[in-house]
Amino acid sequence: MRSFDAAEIAARGVPVLCIDTCSLLDIMRDPTREDARPNERRASIDLVARIEAGDLVCLVAEQVRLEFGTLDLTIQTQAVNALKALREQVERVNEIHNLFLPAVPISLVHLDMQVAPARAVVGRWLAAATSAPGSGDALARAMDRVNRNITPARQGREVKDCVVFETYLEAITKVRAAGMPATAVMLSSNTKEYLSERRVLKADIASDFTRVNMSFAPNMAAAKNLLGF
Repeated sequence: MRSFDAAEIAARGVPVLCIDTCSLLDIMRDPTREDARPNERRASIDLVARIEAGDLVCLVAEQVRLEFGTLDLTIQTQAVNALKALREQVERVNEIHNLFLPAVPISLVHLDMQVAPARAVVGRWLAAATSAPGSGDALARAMDRVNRNITPARQGREVKDCVVFETYLEAITKVRAAGMPATAVMLSSNTKEYLSERRVLKADIASDFTRVNMSFAPNMAAAKNLLGF
């Protein structure tokens, strides 16, 4: 992961993407989930190629890196188990089918093989990304959000989401001050924290995005579109 340098990022003049933990994990999350979409997984592959080519800067907050480290193996295991369960279910249904109709041999073993390549894509994201270090000021602002229940704070939740958001606000403020004119997008699939029932940014956080001229994306495909790719 690269070190953060606001002047260097501004000088490159390319778009900046700020990504949260859930969005990184989504790349390799259980593909049998109802909300799993092929176009979003494809967008994650396309965007990491852009980062590697230097067409895009991806910021990863220190808090995101720490959270990812604690959830990495759990999410992979969940995906492996879900795919195994799907395969076994289809095999059972096919076995019953074969009792009543001519047998049709099937094999879904190949589905079990996709988790490791998906994790490799996540590895590419982390390797090509730029670290967005936290600060005492960002932590203080995050605590203030929690105390005043300002988005993305939610009653009874930890301060982590607010730390991530304040870290990115601070980073984008710095690159804007250094002269970056390009697009900035924050990607978070944690939409309950950021969006209202009308699927727009909650009023108490919209002004923060406006202040640093940053857009919000709820998934990889939306982020790719907002970034102009």
